[in-house]
Amino acid sequence: MKDGPASRRHFLALSGCTVGALGFARLALAKASVPAQSPAQTPVACYDPAALSLSQKSRRRSLGYAEASPDAARSCKGCAFFTAGATAGCGSCQLLSNGPVNAAGLCNSFAPRPVSTQAPKPATRSVN
Repeated sequence: MKDGPASRRHFLALSGCTVGALGFARLALAKASVPAQSPAQTPVACYDPAALSLSQKSRRRSLGYAEASPDAARSCKGCAFFTAGATAGCGSCQLLSNGPVNAAGLCNSFAPRPVSTQAPKPATRSVN
């Protein structure tokens, strides 16, 4: 049979090139949409990502955890699940089995800390 412009071989080659080009375009657009961080927004190194267990890595991936939040008002330090650590800018997250997180980080399960509505109790004096 003669390969004409509408042959199966031509169609498959064109389809493969199209799929490859779409994949490349998607990757290029994803990289272009990530905002550049200024030196002030560079996250603190709270842990070694290579030293995390497989379950920790999987849990971070499923929660969409990112080291730096694009919105300062929505970061780990303002989340109900965050507990501050001894190192400034670091802490732990209850959703990550108390795994280490960056205070400037963010995940998809962000829950703002409840604002306390109770007035502080006055200081009491002990009578001797």
